[in-house]
Amino acid sequence: MDVAVRRAEAGEARELGLFAEACFREAFGYLFPEDALDLVCARAFAGPLMEELVRDAAWIAEGEGGWRGYAALAARPCPAPGLPGPQAELSRLYVTAPWQGRGVSGALMTAVLAEARRRGCRSVWLEAFEGNPRALRFYGRWGFHDLGGSIKDREGIHLPHRILGTVFSA
Repeated sequence: MDVAVRRAEAGEARELGLFAEACFREAFGYLFPEDALDLVCARAFAGPLMEELVRDAAWIAEGEGGWRGYAALAARPCPAPGLPGPQAELSRLYVTAPWQGRGVSGALMTAVLAEARRRGCRSVWLEAFEGNPRALRFYGRWGFHDLGGSIKDREGIHLPHRILGTVFSA
């Protein structure tokens, strides 16, 4: 695997926002009418939000020729019961299609979990779209288990998600 994972820098928030939007459109664009997709992206990848994401903790997986994926961690409590605190949310993990299945997501996950442990978290949680079985299998291989469901309303489109969590061993 020709990829290196590093922390995103404050000055990269705008570029990361553009990359993150492209990743989202690639992964989930088929679910939305174009006008709704544009609104979702305008909200989810806006400058201040991306600056906060980078400030909290974001990683970029890059190789020769550009970025391959990114991930982000946030100090947020899980909406479902069952995980010990302190907790952190794996708020984003995306890998571009040509690099999926090539170890990029695992390298990003390793960085995120290491940071959560460094922060003293006892568990990490995330929400994953039910219609993405590949992602659900990936998270299961990393020890995440199902804690329940949620529905995300994005511009009138109701998207079923699974809340998944993992607990660090002592």
